[in-house]
Amino acid sequence: METRYTIIKNKKELKKLIACCKATGYACCDYETNAEPIYNKSFKPTILSVSWMPGFGASIPLDHFETKDYTSPGWNWKKMLRKFGEEVIENYEITKVAWNWKFDDQINQKYQIFYRGTCLDGMLAKYLLNEEKPNDLKSMVRRYLPEYGNYEKQDAFDKIPWDKKELDPLCHYGCQDTDYTLRLMVFFEKKLIDLGLYSTFRNLIMSASRVLTSVEKNGLYLDREFNNQLLETYKPKIDAARQAIYDLPRVKKFEKKYNQEKIDKYIQSIEAELEELDYNDPKDKRKIVSREQKISNIKAGIFTTKKEQELIRPINLGSPVDLPALMYSEEGFHFEVIKNNESGKPSTDEETLTNLRLTVKKPDSPKAIFLDRLLELRGLEKMYKTYIEGWNEKVQDDDRLHGRFLIHGTTSGRLSSAEPNAQQIPKTSVDPNIKLQLKAPKGTLYIASDFSQAELRIMAHLSGDETYLNAFNSGQDPHLAIAATKYHIPYEEALKIYEDENHPEHKIWKVRRKQAKQIAFGLIYGIGAKLLAVKLSDPKSGIIVTPEEAQKEMDIFFGQHPKLKTFLKKQEKFLRKNGHLVSLFGRKRRLPQIYSNDKGEEAYALRLALNFPCQSAASDMCLFGSILIYYLMRQGKLPSTKSVCLVHDANYQITKPENINIWSIYEMWQIYRNPLTKPYFGFQIDDLDMEMDFVIGRSMAEELPFIPGYDYRKMLEPDFSVEKYMEEHKKYKHIKIKEYPKIFKKEIERYKEDYEKKIH
Repeated sequence: METRYTIIKNKKELKKLIACCKATGYACCDYETNAEPIYNKSFKPTILSVSWMPGFGASIPLDHFETKDYTSPGWNWKKMLRKFGEEVIENYEITKVAWNWKFDDQINQKYQIFYRGTCLDGMLAKYLLNEEKPNDLKSMVRRYLPEYGNYEKQDAFDKIPWDKKELDPLCHYGCQDTDYTLRLMVFFEKKLIDLGLYSTFRNLIMSASRVLTSVEKNGLYLDREFNNQLLETYKPKIDAARQAIYDLPRVKKFEKKYNQEKIDKYIQSIEAELEELDYNDPKDKRKIVSREQKISNIKAGIFTTKKEQELIRPINLGSPVDLPALMYSEEGFHFEVIKNNESGKPSTDEETLTNLRLTVKKPDSPKAIFLDRLLELRGLEKMYKTYIEGWNEKVQDDDRLHGRFLIHGTTSGRLSSAEPNAQQIPKTSVDPNIKLQLKAPKGTLYIASDFSQAELRIMAHLSGDETYLNAFNSGQDPHLAIAATKYHIPYEEALKIYEDENHPEHKIWKVRRKQAKQIAFGLIYGIGAKLLAVKLSDPKSGIIVTPEEAQKEMDIFFGQHPKLKTFLKKQEKFLRKNGHLVSLFGRKRRLPQIYSNDKGEEAYALRLALNFPCQSAASDMCLFGSILIYYLMRQGKLPSTKSVCLVHDANYQITKPENINIWSIYEMWQIYRNPLTKPYFGFQIDDLDMEMDFVIGRSMAEELPFIPGYDYRKMLEPDFSVEKYMEEHKKYKHIKIKEYPKIFKKEIERYKEDYEKKIH
């Protein structure tokens, strides 16, 4: 059935549309816009299309350049949108349907429309049914409604810019979008119910969509002044790092020879042209003189044209021609080719550089210095292009970065992020300037809730491994505990050495703990011996671990943790029988590769047998805890905070300083450490806690540990001292959050009572 559509022209027709939605109990909505970012002043919603039953749709003209040509005199699109919003989108009795509802809902909220009742996102339903891409509407129409496939290409509609599309074809397109979305969602909803996925969809996925809509809307405030300073200061840093490579003796020597070869080749090409000319022909006389002069100039070191200047330029360290020649030729560093790129030529990507560095054992050798400096240059360039220049280009008119947090972005169930990617913001230890750009807005502070070793805790729970369970439940550092067991030293003794920077074996135990950590996470991520060798090595310190040594470490680890191996075998057995894995929250990871004749594909599926259940559930623990806290705050049961960034196992919020106290921190910790999952997902983790750390800061870079009883308004005062704050923290650092009710009972009750009085 083709989509029958109409354009709403007056208030009377709008009332009919509202009545249709009320009669069926459905409103599938989709905005079209001028393709400008939502929080820029130039943003315009052009139409809102609505379907209330399959086969039908109506479009409400909004801020479109042809709206006046189609609507009755006096049409006020903002009032009409508000009326529809009040009677349909804010109506509990009407089920809202959309494809990527987070986008449409942010536009609703921009015009003070806040949805109530049930909302079903077709894109997220499809994702839960099949986590593999594609997840876009057009692909699903081609798959499930093939007779309407490529509808967006009719009359070259897709070639016209969004702000230039005429109203009638735009409305036709918009109504097709909502019609097909509604048809697909009706189909998907039944599938979700039949497959036992509906509880996960409603209680986790759609609830997360609501929270992440708020996160995207709140955005990350960018200090534009500081960002502009970095734009200027990083260019000299990058130039200096590049020059440090150019100044290396072997690079200088190579460049001289490399450029001379280009000059010789160029002269040969001119000489070949001269051989084609006739010295006795007057017509060629001018050409001959010109070419002879060129050769003479070049031999004299005079390079005039742009082409000639190219012959003597420095080596381009980003060139797919220059850099491989420098790295792999005999005249250059003559590295062994360990990987080819897609073109079949020697690779120069970061992974290759890192692996090559592991082949050079002497930190002060020319090869080691070259690779270290090249990696440093790459790091600076990435910081600049992605997090300084990139953020400068993406910040919107409200001085915020409104990234997209994608529920459907990974096959593992972890969140991903884009425009910008907030999941991969470098740690302060890597480059403190990056997070320092993300200031808390005036009068507020950052509060970050960060899960401690979430994936390892899930692994311990799922496998029942006593070593990890005991370490977590006794408050030990699990990596140090594993290292202590391996080297037959009591944990307390190892901890004493590890915490004492002046102890002669301090550095040794730092390495041992790091290696235990890398092995554990290597197990979770399913990495092989080759990659684990990279993780265990520290070339600058002269520590090089071979793949054979890494494999031996893995074998020892499995020998010491038999329950992990047993769990892995159970996962493999389930996977081979069913072709998929299931997480604690009910997500499925379909892995037909387990049945492949290709050993590489089969190995990939097996690697995920432990990786998926740990990684997915750990991420969902943070996500579901954030959902519970979000709704408690909306109900006025907790002080108001605004989430601005959700990473895999951390929630960054901004709030007024008076909302940061023993009671609010303890309440959030209580929820996060063991979210109430049993009624919604059928499981509860009772053998350990999902421990959290809380840090406070005036920017995302400042991560000061929480101090019970501290007046956080002081942090906003001009004379605030980090040194004094940390001195104060020493008095309380031994107190764990779970002990707060016992030690600070009166203070907790007072904060709670004060808050309840305030809201009532």
